[in-house]
Amino acid sequence: MRILWSVREGARHCASYKFTLNSPLLKRYYKPWGATIGLELHVQLAAAQKLFSAASAKWDDPPNTNVDFVDAGLPGSMPRLNPECVSLAARAILCLNGQVQPRSSFDRKHYFYSDQPLGYQITQQRNPIGRGGFIELGLADGLDYTKRVRIHQLQLEQDTAKSIHGVYPGHILTDLNRAGIALVEVVSEPDMETATEAVHFVRKMQSLLRHTGVSSCNMEDGSLRCDVNVSVHRGSEDRLSGTRCELKNLNSLKTIRGAIEAEISRQAELLSTGQHVKQETRGYDAHSGKTVLTRSKEAAPDYRYMPEPDLPALHISEDWIEQIRGSLPELPEATLSRMTRQYGLLPEDVATMLGEPGCITFFERAAKGRDPKRVAAWITSEIFGQLSYRAQRLSDSTLTVQQFTGLLDALANNSVTSTQAKTLLIEFMDGDKRTAEELIQAHGWRVMSDPRQLQNLVTRLLSEHPREAAEYKAGHKRRLNFFVAKIMAATQGQARPQDASRVLKEYLEDKR
Repeated sequence: MRILWSVREGARHCASYKFTLNSPLLKRYYKPWGATIGLELHVQLAAAQKLFSAASAKWDDPPNTNVDFVDAGLPGSMPRLNPECVSLAARAILCLNGQVQPRSSFDRKHYFYSDQPLGYQITQQRNPIGRGGFIELGLADGLDYTKRVRIHQLQLEQDTAKSIHGVYPGHILTDLNRAGIALVEVVSEPDMETATEAVHFVRKMQSLLRHTGVSSCNMEDGSLRCDVNVSVHRGSEDRLSGTRCELKNLNSLKTIRGAIEAEISRQAELLSTGQHVKQETRGYDAHSGKTVLTRSKEAAPDYRYMPEPDLPALHISEDWIEQIRGSLPELPEATLSRMTRQYGLLPEDVATMLGEPGCITFFERAAKGRDPKRVAAWITSEIFGQLSYRAQRLSDSTLTVQQFTGLLDALANNSVTSTQAKTLLIEFMDGDKRTAEELIQAHGWRVMSDPRQLQNLVTRLLSEHPREAAEYKAGHKRRLNFFVAKIMAATQGQARPQDASRVLKEYLEDKR
């Protein structure tokens, strides 16, 4: 059996270690197959209008209401480049550590499908607006090592229309609202080796582009779509020697991970049995957990790229590039470093907030004069929990910084309990415009501050529940939670849980 060691240190350790084929140490360092992974990300730009027309870019308006002559492919209509899209594309490549090209141009990519009214797509195959750059992955991203993934190019292109199936049997409906919306396609170098690296790359790309206002990058609504190129090679061979297969239209991080792992497994199984991997385009069936053939190399279309005759080359000055560079906000890597140092926050908490557009600004406004760790804990647990439940973004929420800080201040000065504070948060996020103080008064809330009231309540509860009290004394300490819940219900949340727990222990353990 031929053994290939992935790292020299593994070989050194294993040479002096008696192992079997099931040894964890052997499994860690033995890699008969390696994978090579590259990504193509299609990112919808946050522009108000489409790439080559004045039509609104609101794709989710009623069908076929945001359509210009160019978008519909009407004869005689001429594309006109939207400067806002150029600015957003420049921001994208700069935040990815790449270079804006002083000269770029557009091409026609010819193919026929019902979602492409023009019969071709306008893209930038030969001379893209951006080249180079990289994304650095590391500990803050969930890896226990560092990995640099290079960017090959970033190109502007127009989106297709939306095809709607199943409304009328035998017919495909077309919504042109999405036709012509501006995209950037970000093409990575094949630097990734695992599904985990690919998922972290996409997640970090989302964070960067959201943070700089380039795109919402919501995979759920199609603002970010992903194609993956995967090849498998023997561990001793060149990592680019495998046959590449493309996995198309992956629309969630879970799907990306599943598709890559399934394709690596499929190719490794073929190679291990002496078969050859064919160059194919494949999809992913999440139900079976397998990739499925959609198109072979022989059936691949000839796109017949040609220069776009209706659009001149795009010339960009160095002064304009520097102006765009100067308008970029603090990038996530710098924000992560600064906030962990300035506020003493955990890197994972900062990373979580960085993933939500506008959250860092919200946090810093709320943290003025307050415990930053407590503010961050409330944001990452309570506020994010509510946003997840409501399927909302923070920017779409009715919660204001003033309401949130009023809640925190009321909690800090013991005007409300933690349970009441969570109720306030829910009401704020339900759309209540009142301040924390006004809501507290409206509810008639107050914190039980008289210790005698709590002591009397504890005495009564212990006499009403002698069996549970005896079980606690016999060593079943979780019975304390039973009594705390009874106290919170009896006081309608006006007792602080920590006070209730303290007094209960005094009486149950005879420490009075």
